[in-house]
Amino acid sequence: MSPKDFFNKKQNRQVLIVTGLSGSGKSSVMRTLEDLGFYCVDNLPIPLLTTFLKLAFQAQTNVLKVALGIDSRGRSFLKSFL
Repeated sequence: MSPKDFFNKKQNRQVLIVTGLSGSGKSSVMRTLEDLGFYCVDNLPIPLLTTFLKLAFQAQTNVLKVALGIDSRGRSFLKSFL
């Protein structure tokens, strides 16, 4: 399969969001996901989420699985996320 065919083929994309408080094991989970082939980003600000995913899943990249570590401490976390 040529690179052009690979990128033109419809691929299943995965996004996994890991949340929790400090010390809850987010970093350990992120390291494990990285070992499983996920492209991992820790502490991504919520306002950048949409832009990041658009860039990560462009046809020119070979990223199919993304894991994001997001701190859920702020009261506005869920409101910003939704």
